Amino acid sequence: MDSADPLVVLCVDDDPELSTRTATGATDAVARIDDGGVDCVVSRWAMTGVDGVALLETVRASHPDLPFVMLADDGSENVASDAIAAGVTEYVAADVQDERANRLPHRVRVAVERSRAASERTADLERVRVALDAAPDPVLVVVDGEFAYANTAAVERFGGDGSDLVGEPVSAVAQPGDEAAVSDAFAVDADLDATRQSFCALAGESFSGRVAARAIPWGDREGVVAVVRDCVGGDASDHARTRYRATFEGAMDAMVVADDDGRYIDANESACELFGLPREGLLGRRASEFAPDDYDFDRAWAEFASEDTATGSFPLVRPDGQRRLVEYAATADVVPGEHLSVLRDVTERTRLQEALETERETLREMYRITADRDADFEAKLGDLLALGCDLLDVPHGFLTEISENTQLVVQSRGDHPMLQPGETCPLSDAYCRKTLTQDALVTVQNAVAEGWGDDPAYERFGLGCYAGAEVVVEGETYGTFCFADTERREEPFSETERTFVELLARWASYEIEQRRATERLRRQNERLEEFASMVSHDLRSPLNVARGFLDLARADGDPADFDRASDALDRMERIVSDVLYLAREGQEIGDTEPVALADAVEDSWDVVAGDDTTAALTVVDDLGDVVADRDRLCQLLENLFRNSVEHVGPDVEVRVEATDDGFAVEDDGPGVPEDARENLFDRGYTTEDDGTGFGLYIVETIADAHGWTVDVTDAADGGARFEFSGVERGARTPQ
Repeated sequence: MDSADPLVVLCVDDDPELSTRTATGATDAVARIDDGGVDCVVSRWAMTGVDGVALLETVRASHPDLPFVMLADDGSENVASDAIAAGVTEYVAADVQDERANRLPHRVRVAVERSRAASERTADLERVRVALDAAPDPVLVVVDGEFAYANTAAVERFGGDGSDLVGEPVSAVAQPGDEAAVSDAFAVDADLDATRQSFCALAGESFSGRVAARAIPWGDREGVVAVVRDCVGGDASDHARTRYRATFEGAMDAMVVADDDGRYIDANESACELFGLPREGLLGRRASEFAPDDYDFDRAWAEFASEDTATGSFPLVRPDGQRRLVEYAATADVVPGEHLSVLRDVTERTRLQEALETERETLREMYRITADRDADFEAKLGDLLALGCDLLDVPHGFLTEISENTQLVVQSRGDHPMLQPGETCPLSDAYCRKTLTQDALVTVQNAVAEGWGDDPAYERFGLGCYAGAEVVVEGETYGTFCFADTERREEPFSETERTFVELLARWASYEIEQRRATERLRRQNERLEEFASMVSHDLRSPLNVARGFLDLARADGDPADFDRASDALDRMERIVSDVLYLAREGQEIGDTEPVALADAVEDSWDVVAGDDTTAALTVVDDLGDVVADRDRLCQLLENLFRNSVEHVGPDVEVRVEATDDGFAVEDDGPGVPEDARENLFDRGYTTEDDGTGFGLYIVETIADAHGWTVDVTDAADGGARFEFSGVERGARTPQ
């Protein structure tokens, strides 16, 4: 109580000048006290009809602890004696009114303070008694060498009914000759460490026990509280406690002990590691402090308090913000008021289980997508890119094709403007270049931290993380299968994620190979059909001609008929040769490389012109290099040169020159009429009786296989001019 706190004082006086809260008689005073709120009673001794001592006795009957101050004008010793005998708190005598008024407030406050202190000591003592009564071990309180208290366990161990033990000297439970040692064990200055003593129960039974004592206030006196443990059972108990402590401290699982308020009072080393706190930082904190905001901890604790045991999982939030998923098994009241919980961090196990389930689900979905017979390659690729983005938790996925040091985005997922289908960039500016130089998958968790900050790829695309695998088709690099994000990853790509990207790259390799094989098979089938058509149609005409002239020769023996039949057979041979070439080569070309166009022109001209013609070839300036299959390029040139010799004559002049987009071959013949140009490259089209109709068809087929376009126009002097455009130049360009 603060000395400045106001007190409520009931003044009982037939002269109410001392207080505004007064009572004028005993009955009135008791009634006001019963109403509550009175801290002290101040009464005159001499009042009309009743004296102060009688009032005091009346008040003490119902309120024995209420402070009572009596005022006496004459200071009679008899009055003072009667008041003290009746239990007065303070007796104030004064002969002078002013002096009494000055002394009274102080005496009243002192009386109230003493009363309250006594009440608090009584309450404290009662709380101590309640706590000690619940202790499982014998507990004794000694005051001035005598037992002042014994709990139930002490009464059971030492005998008697409690009252027999209280009031007895400590020596009453000592073995003969051990009185001094036992008294020392219960002394105020005794060591808290347990000492072994020999005891004798009140009934005469002897036993050994360990005493742990410490000084405590007992009411308004100094006392000693002592815990006595029987050594017979105590040794086993000590062993059990030692074993429990060793188990507690050495357990791999976290173990914590909480009180009834959920406040931790003990924790092992594993618990400190789990919570991310030193032991002194963990003890004293409530379990609710480690729960997330959306977790109803109070309800969970209340349910646990109503049960003996509880198991479940708990989302623990460490002070550093890290979340851990914890499984717990809790036992209430392992000792009264203490609750043990065994905690196991299952965060990683749960993550692995979830990752495994995600992997299984992803593989099932991947199988479903790839096994869909009704979906084409583009649809499957789009679904797999979406699946990969979900698994890797990134927004961008894309398939690239690498050609001539250029990256082309074939198909993609995400909104990155530079990773859309059709977008290209130099390979030197792409993340994929690293993928092509390493045998394994390339991953980047944090581009800046891993040294990509000043790399051209990072400057162009700004990707914070990346995972890419090479796509190999028919033993050659096709491109890459990649996933990325503009943000860095907190964790590296997992083994599951890496394997998934590699599987997608292999799938893409297989699918593209299959598409190419299917396309080759389709073209081969077309050529076979074309071959069958040519054999059945184009050979029938010269065969009929030869048969007819042979019939005529048999009939009249004219040698000219044999010559005509021979010419027809020669035409059939040329047709068979061209048809076999188409069947074997078709639109397929081999490896391409830079070819010196002038060298190919000279070699092809030598094959066609030979030494039996006066035809002339002119190569205009330097033709440079073209990227081509050299054998197919020479076949194309041979057919053009042969076409000029056959249609113009042995004196034809042929010119070859470079153009802005390719090259051109022209002659000085009559040219090609406008109405004939549309069908000029059709299979079997010819303007000569002995022509095969395959020469220019083969020329267009070879040009198409290279990705070139061929057009026929008029030469400067009126002859036929064949212009080839879309031709890729090699390292050496025309001069």
